[in-house]
Amino acid sequence: MPRCAIYARFSSDLQSETSAEDQVRDCRARAEREGWEIAEVYTDHAISGASNRRPGMTAMLVDVAAGAFEIILAEDLDRLARDQEDIAGIYKRVSFAGAKIYSLSVGEVNELHIGLKGTMDALELKKLAEKIRRGQRGCVERGRVPGGLCYGYEVVRQMTDRGEVDAGLRRIVPEQAEVVLRILREYAAGRGPRAIAKALNADGVPAAQGGEWAANAIVGNRARAIGILHNPIYIGQLVYNRVRMVRDPDTRKRISRVNPRAEWKIVEIPELRIVDDALWQSVQDRLGAYETAPLVRRRRPLLLLSGLVRCGVCGGPFVSAGGGKWGCNRHREKGTCTANRQIRREDLQRRVLAGLKTELLSPEAVSLLVREYHLERDRQLQAGNRDRRVLERKLTLAEQAVDRLVAAVAAGGSDFVDIRQALARKTAERDELRAAIGEEEAIPVIVLHPRIAEAYRERVEQLVDGVDDGEISDETVGGQIRALIDSVRVSPLPEGGVTIEVTSSLQSAVALATADTGTRSGRGAHRTLMVVAEEGLEPPTPGL
Repeated sequence: MPRCAIYARFSSDLQSETSAEDQVRDCRARAEREGWEIAEVYTDHAISGASNRRPGMTAMLVDVAAGAFEIILAEDLDRLARDQEDIAGIYKRVSFAGAKIYSLSVGEVNELHIGLKGTMDALELKKLAEKIRRGQRGCVERGRVPGGLCYGYEVVRQMTDRGEVDAGLRRIVPEQAEVVLRILREYAAGRGPRAIAKALNADGVPAAQGGEWAANAIVGNRARAIGILHNPIYIGQLVYNRVRMVRDPDTRKRISRVNPRAEWKIVEIPELRIVDDALWQSVQDRLGAYETAPLVRRRRPLLLLSGLVRCGVCGGPFVSAGGGKWGCNRHREKGTCTANRQIRREDLQRRVLAGLKTELLSPEAVSLLVREYHLERDRQLQAGNRDRRVLERKLTLAEQAVDRLVAAVAAGGSDFVDIRQALARKTAERDELRAAIGEEEAIPVIVLHPRIAEAYRERVEQLVDGVDDGEISDETVGGQIRALIDSVRVSPLPEGGVTIEVTSSLQSAVALATADTGTRSGRGAHRTLMVVAEEGLEPPTPGL
């Protein structure tokens, strides 16, 4: 009896959760009529068919490759995928595993269905997106706001003639409108966004959603016309079609791209005006003068510790504060952190690297590295053995099929041509499996390094001693050092100076020792050390 896997999926924006149950029920009924044994049911709930990050689909493809079933049954091809590249890839993988795809609508799926249906599903997605944009354009024409909520306004909900809730209207929030006017007036008078944000936070003025004010929320983005200083909604102009959404072909995440200003659609909504034209123009004139000013400095190179250092008081980012010094960004930008102590970039880097080198070369760290190295070797060896067993099982089945077909040819079967074609296919499959097993045998899982500890020490010293002034000239070297550091926390001391807490990653140390240039995977063990004086170190925290 053929073994069958059922696959069901529903999208949260289009269907209810019962949709997947309905699909499975209909597929079960079809499998029973065909006499297929249901081996497994795979589902992906609330995931778009355009996504390539579906755990149910991934598990099913792994199982079909292992020979767990011979048939995949779905309600329709668009349940498997809506992207043309994805549906073709799924079909190729399933066919290579010797299985078939069936759908309730077309029966057995072949290359023609994949080509035509994949194209139709892709066009359907495009048509659906255009319908959504058309509806949004209609909302704009009627004075409705199809997008999110801007600071200074609140949503007005009312019932339509069809009994539906219309949430597209906005009205001014007086308290927030006063804050908008304050920001624009202070900026027009010459005050900077950072100083404005600090003053608002000091006065206890809540930002959008009750958070803290930051300079970037005030400035926004000129190209996208967002932010307090750039959004024309404050002079009663609703701008639509500023951006378009495109999907990254690798991650499948939706990314916004700015449209040319000639394609923007502007609708006057005078009831939403907060700022008069004179004040608005004064702000725009100052913004224009600032943005057209000549650059006095070239772009600074990427620094070794960029993005890794956090404030030990508030947990916020510790960033360049000008003049070659680093400090707490929340203290500098928002004034909401008391950590006003700064440290020179060269001193911070020197102390971090000295501590990192001492920690990674300690006898305890080297001993744990060797142990973890061998554990990782054993894990990968076991994984390689599992893959080999799967290939060997499939090879045995292919060899048995070849033997049967050879016997049929020798016996002079009536369907001689069909038998010869089947024999050619199975022979090719057998040869591919033999080649795959040969490749598995040729690939070392992790070559056992007799000088693993010595090689590791040499590599750490070369990396740490080879960095000059914190600027990364060699991206590979810089990336390897950064991978050894999980985090750096800087905290002020009451008597002056700062403590620097560095957390290092044993997983990255293993990768460094084994010359593994790939990115880190999984969660590695960590070690923490404290750098307290100019060159002094407290003993590292015991254990991992």
